[in-house]
Amino acid sequence: MTLTQSQPPARKVIVAAAGYGKSTALDVDLPRDGKLVRAADLVEAAPPDVAWIGVDDLHELSPQDQQTVVRALGALPSRTGYTVTSREPLAQDLMAALRGQVYERGPQDLSLSVHAVAVLLAQEHGVLDPTAATAVFALTAGWPALVQFAADALAHRSGPALLEALTRPGAAAAGWIRANVLSDLSPDLQQLLTLAAHLGPVTQELFDDLARLDDLDPVDGAVDRLRRLGLLVPRPRPGGDELLWVVPVVAGVLTSSADAPQPDERALQAAAGRYESAGLAFPAARAWDRAGRLDQVARLVLEHGDEMLGHGYGVELVDLLRGTPVLDTSAAVRRTYADALRMAGDNAAALRELAPLVEAAERDGWDDKLAGSVAAVHYARGEQHSALEVLDRVPADDVGVDHAGISWRACRAQVLAALGRNEQAHELATHTVALADADGNPRSVAEAHAAMARTCLGSQKEAHHELALKAAALAGDALIAIRVLVNQACLLLAAARYEQACEVARDAVRLAELGSPPGRYAVALHNLGEALMRVGQYDEAMWQLQRSVAVFRALGPGRWAMGLVGIAEIHRELGHEEQSRAAYQEAVDLARSTGEVQLQVLALSGLAQLLAGTAPDDALEHAQEAARLATPALMPFALTSLGWVALARGDREAAATWAEEAVAASRAVQALDVLAEALELSAAADDDPDAAHQALAEALAIWQGGGAQPASLRVQVLLGRLPVADGADRSRAREAGRRLQRLGILRVQGRPVTEEAGAQRVTVRVLGGFEVVVDLEPVPVPAWRSRQARTLLKVLAARRGRPLTRAFLCELLWPDDDPAKTGHRLSVLLATIRAVLDPDKNWPPDHYVGADLRGLWLDLRHVALDADGLLRDADLAAELMDAGDLDRAREILTDIDRRYRGSALEDEPGEEWADGFREEVRAAWLRSLRRLAWLHSRAGRPGDAQVLLVRLLDADPYDAQVHGLLVRTLVRVGRHGEARRAFVRWGDAMDAVDAPRPDEALLA
Repeated sequence: MTLTQSQPPARKVIVAAAGYGKSTALDVDLPRDGKLVRAADLVEAAPPDVAWIGVDDLHELSPQDQQTVVRALGALPSRTGYTVTSREPLAQDLMAALRGQVYERGPQDLSLSVHAVAVLLAQEHGVLDPTAATAVFALTAGWPALVQFAADALAHRSGPALLEALTRPGAAAAGWIRANVLSDLSPDLQQLLTLAAHLGPVTQELFDDLARLDDLDPVDGAVDRLRRLGLLVPRPRPGGDELLWVVPVVAGVLTSSADAPQPDERALQAAAGRYESAGLAFPAARAWDRAGRLDQVARLVLEHGDEMLGHGYGVELVDLLRGTPVLDTSAAVRRTYADALRMAGDNAAALRELAPLVEAAERDGWDDKLAGSVAAVHYARGEQHSALEVLDRVPADDVGVDHAGISWRACRAQVLAALGRNEQAHELATHTVALADADGNPRSVAEAHAAMARTCLGSQKEAHHELALKAAALAGDALIAIRVLVNQACLLLAAARYEQACEVARDAVRLAELGSPPGRYAVALHNLGEALMRVGQYDEAMWQLQRSVAVFRALGPGRWAMGLVGIAEIHRELGHEEQSRAAYQEAVDLARSTGEVQLQVLALSGLAQLLAGTAPDDALEHAQEAARLATPALMPFALTSLGWVALARGDREAAATWAEEAVAASRAVQALDVLAEALELSAAADDDPDAAHQALAEALAIWQGGGAQPASLRVQVLLGRLPVADGADRSRAREAGRRLQRLGILRVQGRPVTEEAGAQRVTVRVLGGFEVVVDLEPVPVPAWRSRQARTLLKVLAARRGRPLTRAFLCELLWPDDDPAKTGHRLSVLLATIRAVLDPDKNWPPDHYVGADLRGLWLDLRHVALDADGLLRDADLAAELMDAGDLDRAREILTDIDRRYRGSALEDEPGEEWADGFREEVRAAWLRSLRRLAWLHSRAGRPGDAQVLLVRLLDADPYDAQVHGLLVRTLVRVGRHGEARRAFVRWGDAMDAVDAPRPDEALLA
């Protein structure tokens, strides 16, 4: 983007601790007309006179020298940009001295994303485990220097766990942190940070309490400073607020040394009080546990157990309570512990913990809370009937209207929907929403609307998801938020709204990484991977799907087939056939072993499409199996695969039938993604190029509307290949092909993306020599068996699809022969041409060359004729210029000039049947050159215009309009000598044809 007065150059201050990459950021920002300097260099010398200055290490200067530097920067003219780096936040007076709009950037802008960590691990250290990046990011928060230490430890360690390898005394990472990060902190602040690292979330109030209790000097603004340096990093929660935590590796270094201070009982009690007053029940419980106050732990779990789980502390709660007397304090605490085990992914252990409670309930009666907990475990295991049976053990009259009763009803509605009892589910969910809205508890409202969304369709489902999400945010309940976000992402994927799906799926993964049942986390990862694949981010998509597979593998046999299908699809799009086949086949085998019909249909359909071109019999078998298994919602996938297999086997009629059924089935279930794919099949199978264009245009609208970049580009390539494609279509197809190549996609429907846009199976070239190309291969001269056959095709080409009578053709080809004999000869030539154009007889006889009582003609719906395309594009460019779309017109006109390789049918000089056609094409080319020259001149490119005008005069030296445009162009740019010489040539040319001489006033 060009910098203007209204958009001054950027001025930034980058603040972060050592190792965040501040100097690297300067290198990235450095423009050609910029300069990097050390802050110390500006104490005595003025800033360099350049467009941009990068000032490194301002923190190394004394306060007085810092004032000197920032005043010099503040005095720079507004046209000068700069970036200043510092390991300490700049004081307010320094920021004010910089003047103008100066933006601060910090650790969150410099830290690596979890995917960037994965790329670094793989490319620089050979660590390919898809779960490794998650672990490294969790420990380092993406701090670049710490990521490098962790990567090196992963690549070379053979003993301790990663955190211990980084933080134990003597470790390289620990030494670097102490020397380059902690050394910048005062001893009191280091002690406060160490104490906080033992406790949990960090607030300024907690720091103040700890400083008071340990007789330390108060450190005002310490939390804000540590956050801006990147030692404290935020963890998101529903609702947008964030908690600050010490970066785990830094916390490990602080607490691992033998002389590290430990919080005493007073500090632990103070921290517990602070956390509880802030609504942070689990950190409070953990502080009470460290203080030895298990009674307080039991109290908090009893009062806030559901809240702890909602905040994502399932795994931590298991660790806190396992094997402690707290579990025996009440049935409610044990139930909460079982819920935590389910969240941690251990459903079997959850059922074991619930067993004595179930036994007591069978004896004394069930309550809605216990029934909800047991049913949730069965639901997580896919045992919906058992879940419903447990829920129904609670007498309806015993179900309250408080949160527990609303939660029971919401759970029962979800189970009924999963069992296909939609009317009952919808009725119960409606009642549950009414109760929750009356109750007003945000957690109840969230659960009720989430259940209601499960029973609705379309916009109603979306509306209830939004209401559930807002309520979950108010309640701070990550579990409900994750569930809703996962469902939203699934809906967006089915609706082909991929850019939105990426955003929603990222939010789901971000929350799920903080604490979620593993199965839901794996689904969130899969949704993100699928959405990224659709928008063309294949590298990250593959990694996210591999992470999903890794999580699913830990849950039990056969659970990872879903991720394998996504991985197979990426390999198929990128042309990795063997890798795709292996992933599809493994997914099929796994899905068969578990009886998961949905995954079987998806994997079999994908495998069938992959094998259609190389193993059509196997492909047909897979597609037919998918069709036998498919439910109505899955039938579009199977029908589409049957269509592609039929097309590959040469049965276009069957392919068209399957395509029609696939389109109808997709519309019936409102599956826009499969609808777009079915429309592409319909276009490929349709013999009518106008109908194919219509189908592809609808598919393109679906893909573009959802941000599916690769699919959109693919369809643009296909549109450019149609015989009805105009110059704009072909231009877009060429650009789409180039962009697909950059994505790694080299073929579209079996043909190279670089293939000339607009090319058909048959192309007739008459510009600059006659040539026929069939299936990308030029037809050799001997294949014609007769010169007359070539001549007949040339004559038909010159007519551009208009019929010629048999009598005319016979007279033209055999003017001296008996008309009674030449009719048969014409039939023989026609058969020869048809055999050359369709050697395998894939089409009806008149597919390429039509014949009826009117005569013969070349069917330009199925044959690409270069001259015809040029003429149509010339007309289109003129229309675009008239409409004011000069950029598109210039692109098409440039392409016309590129494609004009010479006169039409130049190997048939003097033939009257060719003369008119030849002149028509030549005139269109010359008009196009004139228009292009005018556009170049108007756009301020006189050199380009001059080249074209000289070429035009070489073609027609008596064109007064071109002479005049050349002279005016040269005068406009001050090239008066060349203008004078061009003017003289103009006058001489006019004299030669007795035309009026030009006016010398043009040279003024």
